[in-house]
Amino acid sequence: MLPRKAPKNASAAAAAPVEGRDRISNLPDGVLQHILSFLPAQDVVRTCLLAKRWRHMWESTTVLRFVCGGLKEPGSVEEIKEFVDHLLRLRIRGGTPLDTCDFRFHLDENKDFDMSRIVLWIRIALQCKVRVLQFIFVGDNYLDILPRDGHPFFISQYLKKLELENFIEMVPRFLDFSCCPFLEDLEIVCCALPCPDLISSQSLKRLTIKRGYFCDESRLPIRAPNLVSLWLEVSDGKTPSLQRMPSLLTAVVKIHGYDLNTLDSDYDNNQSILLQGLSEVQNLVLISPDIEMFIFRRDLKFCSSFNKLKSLLLDEYWCEPADFSALACLLKLSPVLEKLTLQLYSKGPKHKVEIILSCKPLEVSAAISQHFKTLEIKCEVYDDRVHNVLMFLSKQPNILWFQII
Repeated sequence: MLPRKAPKNASAAAAAPVEGRDRISNLPDGVLQHILSFLPAQDVVRTCLLAKRWRHMWESTTVLRFVCGGLKEPGSVEEIKEFVDHLLRLRIRGGTPLDTCDFRFHLDENKDFDMSRIVLWIRIALQCKVRVLQFIFVGDNYLDILPRDGHPFFISQYLKKLELENFIEMVPRFLDFSCCPFLEDLEIVCCALPCPDLISSQSLKRLTIKRGYFCDESRLPIRAPNLVSLWLEVSDGKTPSLQRMPSLLTAVVKIHGYDLNTLDSDYDNNQSILLQGLSEVQNLVLISPDIEMFIFRRDLKFCSSFNKLKSLLLDEYWCEPADFSALACLLKLSPVLEKLTLQLYSKGPKHKVEIILSCKPLEVSAAISQHFKTLEIKCEVYDDRVHNVLMFLSKQPNILWFQII
């Protein structure tokens, strides 16, 4: 009988060295490039020290994210500007197109930043055929663009998305994108928009302006006939004028300023500033925290109708004065409206009280759409003001409230 084999020593086996394997380096190039796309550019370049496979990987990455300041990437913009210059110039020589170039800098409020560098970086990124370009500056400082000639600032056959944050005193034609025939997405956050100027693009499909500070002297025209989505938030200055947008599906318009300039020409020529440009939208939000702001009510006089509007969200602005004249007029101009949401005396996004009512038409009436199905009320408390709104709507001749959902 053969003797049994002695059992292996578990502790010795655990202590024995195991041959290390670089499993990450064995991944396909496309996967490695995807991993690099999430890293700041500084770390992407450092990967050349990891292994032989990584030595030149950074040179062909299609995403560059320059991050500086804050908790994740401490330091100042001044400390990395030479690095940014050098890396972008290398990309021009290498010839590999950039998909995304992202600049996210935390600005030191005690230091002025050389804006000529921003102009240079924009030019180089566009030369690299970048498709997505983002300049996001965090801090109390605004960045003012240096003067240029009268030509469009952005010229590119490849740019599809542009995001700008914390810019001020933009030069004329900075927002003229007529030389960017494939630009589809434009996002402008906390920027002072120039005057005189215009936002012009035939290709633009999605336009977002949040915390926009507009000129006090004249209105900024927005000429984007192929928009499908619009977010316009006016924090100060004159509300921009909207030209016709026949493909518009969704629009959110929030006006925080009073816009009390009653003597300019657009008030004398019997033309709409906002609402006529939105007249072909399907889903619409109109909000103004300032009850005294009159531009919506003024525009109702020059707006024909909203023949495609199916969903409408309004705030308490439309329920003042107590005769609900503005609300009644807007409903009359919306012949196919199906859903009305009233956000009353509540900023949200969460509301303490939400009432959803289903309704069905009794008869055809010009007072409200015969397609009308649902009314939502969102508020902090159900008080006399909210009750009066419901009473007004319930008296419309073709509305019967029959169910609380």
